[in-house]
Amino acid sequence: MNIGKTLRSLRIKKGISKNELCAKTGLNKGYVYRLENDLISPTLVTLEKIAGALGETLSNIVQIAENENTALYPDIEVSPAPWGKTAEDHRDDTDFE
Repeated sequence: MNIGKTLRSLRIKKGISKNELCAKTGLNKGYVYRLENDLISPTLVTLEKIAGALGETLSNIVQIAENENTALYPDIEVSPAPWGKTAEDHRDDTDFE
Protein backbone atom coordinates (compact mmCIF):
# COMPACT_ATOMS: atom_id res chain seq x y z
CA MET A 1 0.00 0.00 0.00
CA ASN A 2 1.38 3.40 -0.99
CA ILE A 3 -0.07 5.48 1.83
CA GLY A 4 2.29 8.38 1.15
CA LYS A 5 1.20 8.78 -2.45
CA THR A 6 -2.43 8.65 -1.30
CA LEU A 7 -1.78 11.39 1.26
CA ARG A 8 -0.06 13.58 -1.34
CA SER A 9 -2.91 13.07 -3.80
CA LEU A 10 -5.55 13.98 -1.19
CA ARG A 11 -3.55 17.02 -0.07
CA ILE A 12 -3.26 18.31 -3.63
CA LYS A 13 -6.94 17.60 -4.44
CA LYS A 14 -7.97 19.59 -1.38
CA GLY A 15 -5.69 22.49 -2.32
CA ILE A 16 -3.56 22.24 0.82
CA SER A 17 0.12 23.14 0.47
CA LYS A 18 2.89 21.26 2.27
CA ASN A 19 3.44 24.36 4.41
CA GLU A 20 -0.23 24.39 5.43
CA LEU A 21 -0.15 20.68 6.23
CA CYS A 22 2.96 21.17 8.33
CA ALA A 23 1.35 24.06 10.20
CA LYS A 24 -1.81 22.06 10.90
CA THR A 25 0.01 18.90 12.02
CA GLY A 26 3.25 20.14 13.55
CA LEU A 27 5.26 17.97 11.16
CA ASN A 28 8.30 19.37 9.37
CA LYS A 29 8.59 19.68 5.59
CA GLY A 30 11.36 17.10 5.32
CA TYR A 31 9.23 14.52 7.09
CA VAL A 32 6.22 15.26 4.89
CA TYR A 33 8.42 15.00 1.77
CA ARG A 34 9.77 11.59 2.84
CA LEU A 35 6.29 10.41 3.79
CA GLU A 36 4.62 11.51 0.55
CA ASN A 37 7.35 9.81 -1.47
CA ASP A 38 6.93 6.55 0.49
CA LEU A 39 10.47 6.74 1.83
CA ILE A 40 9.17 6.31 5.39
CA SER A 41 6.04 4.89 7.00
CA PRO A 42 3.98 7.02 9.36
CA THR A 43 2.77 5.97 12.78
CA LEU A 44 -0.96 5.75 13.41
CA VAL A 45 -0.77 8.91 15.51
CA THR A 46 0.83 10.77 12.59
CA LEU A 47 -1.75 9.39 10.16
CA GLU A 48 -4.53 10.58 12.46
CA LYS A 49 -3.01 14.08 12.58
CA ILE A 50 -2.73 14.20 8.79
CA ALA A 51 -6.23 12.79 8.31
CA GLY A 52 -7.63 15.52 10.56
CA ALA A 53 -5.70 18.21 8.73
CA LEU A 54 -7.08 16.91 5.42
CA GLY A 55 -10.64 16.68 6.77
CA GLU A 56 -10.70 12.92 6.32
CA THR A 57 -11.03 9.91 8.58
CA LEU A 58 -8.16 7.51 9.03
CA SER A 59 -10.29 4.62 7.78
CA ASN A 60 -11.20 6.56 4.61
CA ILE A 61 -7.54 7.26 3.85
CA VAL A 62 -6.63 3.59 4.30
CA GLN A 63 -9.57 2.56 2.08
CA ILE A 64 -8.49 4.98 -0.66
CA ALA A 65 -4.92 3.66 -0.48
CA GLU A 66 -6.15 0.06 -0.70
CA ASN A 67 -8.36 0.89 -3.69
CA GLU A 68 -5.47 2.61 -5.46
CA ASN A 69 -3.24 -0.39 -4.79
CA THR A 70 -5.92 -2.75 -6.15
CA ALA A 71 -6.28 -0.60 -9.27
CA LEU A 72 -2.51 -0.68 -9.85
CA TYR A 73 -2.17 -4.43 -9.26
CA PRO A 74 -5.54 -6.04 -10.08
CA ASP A 75 -4.14 -9.57 -10.47
CA ILE A 76 -2.47 -9.72 -7.08
CA GLU A 77 -4.52 -11.35 -4.37
CA VAL A 78 -3.73 -10.00 -0.92
CA SER A 79 -3.88 -12.62 1.78
CA PRO A 80 -4.85 -11.64 5.31
CA ALA A 81 -2.09 -10.96 7.79
CA PRO A 82 -1.22 -13.85 10.09
CA TRP A 83 -2.56 -12.11 13.20
CA GLY A 84 -2.48 -14.12 16.35
CA LYS A 85 0.68 -16.03 15.51
CA THR A 86 3.20 -16.37 18.26
CA ALA A 87 6.98 -16.28 17.92
CA GLU A 88 6.93 -20.09 18.03
CA ASP A 89 4.52 -20.20 15.07
CA HIS A 90 6.91 -18.11 12.98
CA ARG A 91 9.85 -20.48 13.45
CA ASP A 92 8.57 -22.65 10.59
CA ASP A 93 8.17 -19.60 8.30
CA THR A 94 11.92 -19.13 7.81
CA ASP A 95 14.16 -20.61 5.16
CA PHE A 96 17.45 -20.24 6.97
CA GLU A 97 18.38 -23.90 7.00
